Amino acid sequence: MVELKFIDPTLAAADAALEERENARRARNYLGMSSAGDCGRKQAYRHSMVGADPFSALTLKNFADGHRTEDLIIERLRMAPGVTVMAEDPDTGRQFEVEDHNRHFLGHLDGEIFGLHQAPKTPHVLEIKCVKEKGFNEFKKIKDKVGEKNTLREWNETYYAQHQLYMLYRGRTRGYMVVASAGGRDWASCRTEFNREAAEFYVERARQIIFERDRLPDRISENVHFWKCRWCEFSAVCHDGAAPARNCRTCVWGLPVEDGKWHCRFHDRELDFDAQRKGCDQQRYRPAFVAGDVVAINDTDNTISYRRGDEEWTDHGEA
Repeated sequence: MVELKFIDPTLAAADAALEERENARRARNYLGMSSAGDCGRKQAYRHSMVGADPFSALTLKNFADGHRTEDLIIERLRMAPGVTVMAEDPDTGRQFEVEDHNRHFLGHLDGEIFGLHQAPKTPHVLEIKCVKEKGFNEFKKIKDKVGEKNTLREWNETYYAQHQLYMLYRGRTRGYMVVASAGGRDWASCRTEFNREAAEFYVERARQIIFERDRLPDRISENVHFWKCRWCEFSAVCHDGAAPARNCRTCVWGLPVEDGKWHCRFHDRELDFDAQRKGCDQQRYRPAFVAGDVVAINDTDNTISYRRGDEEWTDHGEA
């Protein structure tokens, strides 16, 4: 006999409300520097809002735990004699923000730290990451193996890219990352040197993702079973041929313009973020999102025709 598990309807309702609220809040109107080290194709899909599975309540709770741990780590760092942590930009009173590419490429620092005992005269960009026990142990193992200055690049390219970009835009030569276990019960750190070549690579790739509308970056792997592809929220679109969401970011008429804004060339108007996500009945896919070669563009009917092998398909805007 199968035993049925009891599901608490109150907790289930709270989880559902959390998912609805936080998934809406987490939508970004920009390409985030915190993801600059991810697969370029994945970044392009996220920036174009092609459609991804929403975060589960459990994942969202993990995010919240991480944010609370960051505050705790900053509080503890400030207890060290001679150490100063600036978690807010004194010019704005808000979190440090850096930007590029007409404000379509943004990053938000955990802070800057001064007076590190191992380098008291050198200001450092500060980043804090709360990770699971496996990731924490792996970080310490890699640090012992390759040395402190090479640890971050070896351990996590996404965090490495984020660190390099923050150093670039803040004009710093060193970064300091604190890696904490769940709840901040254990912690470790590494210092990373600024690498201009690496930083400029991520800046250029971001420019391509944002402004080169006729192509997408290469996949990290052509093998759908590669672990990063298998667990990617965009695997269905990237590898399985699922249709991207129809919105202004996937539309041939939508263009990023100055000051982080978007413009529709068909309707000749500025698009706010809600309009971008919603799209309209005149949406036609950017050819980069269609598996096929463009054979005809009809501006009068607003259609684009493609050849896929021996077949021809015309985008009329249908789902």
